[in-house]
Amino acid sequence: MKPIAPIVGGMITSTIHVLILVPVFFLLIKRRALRRGVLGANPK
Repeated sequence: MKPIAPIVGGMITSTIHVLILVPVFFLLIKRRALRRGVLGANPK
């Protein structure tokens, strides 16, 4: 039998990546675009 620790570690790492790092990354990109004037506020 193979140890299960790498599987659990991978699941924890991917969960942190998806729930924390990706949203923070997109938030930073959006803020940067808003500062530069590339994105406008709501066009309505």
